Amino acid sequence: MSTITIPNVEATARIVAEAEALCLIAAPTFDERARGQAVLDHLHALHLDAAFDDIGNVVARIGGSGPALALCAHLDTVFPAGTPLQVTREGGQLTGPGIGDNALGIAALLHVTRELVRQPPTTPVLIAFTVGEEGLGDLRGVSALLDREPVRALIAVEGHGIDSLAIGGVASIRYRCTITGPGGHSWTNRGRPSAIHQLIEAGERVLRCAHPAAVNIGTIGGGTAVNAIADHAELLIDLRHGDQRVVDAAAARVERALAFAVPDGVTVLVEQVGNRPGGANSPDEPLVALACAARAAVGLAAPEGHLASTDANAGLARGIPSIGIGITRGDHAHRPDEWIAEAPIALGVAALLELVRRAT
Repeated sequence: MSTITIPNVEATARIVAEAEALCLIAAPTFDERARGQAVLDHLHALHLDAAFDDIGNVVARIGGSGPALALCAHLDTVFPAGTPLQVTREGGQLTGPGIGDNALGIAALLHVTRELVRQPPTTPVLIAFTVGEEGLGDLRGVSALLDREPVRALIAVEGHGIDSLAIGGVASIRYRCTITGPGGHSWTNRGRPSAIHQLIEAGERVLRCAHPAAVNIGTIGGGTAVNAIADHAELLIDLRHGDQRVVDAAAARVERALAFAVPDGVTVLVEQVGNRPGGANSPDEPLVALACAARAAVGLAAPEGHLASTDANAGLARGIPSIGIGITRGDHAHRPDEWIAEAPIALGVAALLELVRRAT
């Protein structure tokens, strides 16, 4: 049995400081290189043979070759380039865009990596800071990792969610619907079909047919001016459910709904731009039991099991035991005023490290 290691005040302060510094490095999906380089510098300081892989993940291996326990923390955020990045501290909280999702997750995994270097595991551990976890990244980083590396189990590390355990993956399918038309002047060419008017109809059709899958029209845009008939418009659609079959059936209905008749001169293009598989662990999966035992060992209450959309989805889809672990409490994820609490971080990191020790 391992010796329980809870980060002391100094170590916790370092984790918090690293999370803050990482949050200030822009990392929109498909442009994570700068944040990845900062992580790589930390790993090189530990004298690890770490490197960028072909897709942009930062990867290191500890404990030799062979099928490994993969520890993954995603580098990217939902925030586009140019988003003002600032972290504020007040009343035991840190607030900033992406501070929990996933700057803290990255900082927590860096701490665990330092501990594994100090006391190496007896079986291989693969440390991976992945790209493309958010949005239209479609899990491309972790998927490429699993295509290349032998992995026997996977833990996805997230900043939020210390009170729960992601034991299954929410399936999702995403579409882009683009409509084009002739355009024109809103008065002189009145009566011409508008791409935006057709897009509104398309959105209504989608919302009517997607249930019981959760549907979200995440972005919508188009047109050029208030007095111009829109010649282009597009929206992005997200379908989700815990059951892959429900998502697949909803996707088929959405595709049929978007194949509607349009006026002459108008075209509708529907593209599938994302497909994140769902999945579940077996009811008696040892990795889940180990995670619960690790939490208890450090003094955390039994977690609530839930479904989530994390790097663990890619492992579950391949039949690899996979879970998602959170480090602290917080709220407003995917908003500029996202916040996390400092107080639970030490126990959250301790539970993660204890799980790794028990799983290796």
